[in-house]
Amino acid sequence: MNDQPDHPAIIRLRAELDAAWKGIGALGQMDRDRRDRIVAELRAAVPDVASRAAREAGQEAVVAEIARFADADVVTSDPAVPTRTIWGEIIGTAAEAAAAAPASACA
Repeated sequence: MNDQPDHPAIIRLRAELDAAWKGIGALGQMDRDRRDRIVAELRAAVPDVASRAAREAGQEAVVAEIARFADADVVTSDPAVPTRTIWGEIIGTAAEAAAAAPASACA
């Protein structure tokens, strides 16, 4: 059992992933322009946070946290909006960014 508190970078990543996961389900309720802007922001922000977290807390911990969210079921409010596909792309890009991040000397 791990009794150590989570690294602050992992906590930030978890908050970003949670907010993205919650936002994905609401995409179908938005007009196309707004939805496209939000998806673009998520595709940039989540991998950025993952990369920074990997540098600060270590790749292994970050990839494990991303994997936890990858298994989360995505609810859709409009069957015409491919929320599961979008979520998969965001999670995949975040994992790639974390894996590509240089290791920190203090991690």
